[in-house]
Amino acid sequence: MPRDGYGGIQVLLENPIAFFSHRHAALLAGLGNFGVNNTILTPEYGPRVRFGSILSTAKLPSDPMLETQLCTRCMRCVKMCPSNALKKEDYPDALTDKKACSSYSAELNKRYISPCGICIKVCPIGKDRELYNRDDDAIYIDEDLFPEHHKAWKHVRSYGGKKL
Repeated sequence: MPRDGYGGIQVLLENPIAFFSHRHAALLAGLGNFGVNNTILTPEYGPRVRFGSILSTAKLPSDPMLETQLCTRCMRCVKMCPSNALKKEDYPDALTDKKACSSYSAELNKRYISPCGICIKVCPIGKDRELYNRDDDAIYIDEDLFPEHHKAWKHVRSYGGKKL
């Protein structure tokens, strides 16, 4: 099954539900657990993974579900979400406001810019954070401390889209 499970951003605006939840399949397969940002967090890459699923009738041994809660509840995702689509309560008590998230992504899409992904970008979970030196969230917030990073991000964002 394809990763997204929906036909496009317009479909999500009308009916913000995918036909299959790869996130829940990954949870039940023991690959990770839900974070405040409603994505699956894995020990290796936090939320910076994409899942696809293959359905089969083959009898396969199962792995146990991951019991260690990976989300530290740092709330970076909630604080930095440009569409205010995330709430501080744990899943499933607080679900992503899919309409707000989809609407923001649709605005980006009109400018030919990739979906937002800020909640994924700022999440501190995953061993990859050490590898890329992204443990401190100041890198995303404080332009004065990290001027070269912010300059590079602005440069990259200025290409591939159009101004409205």
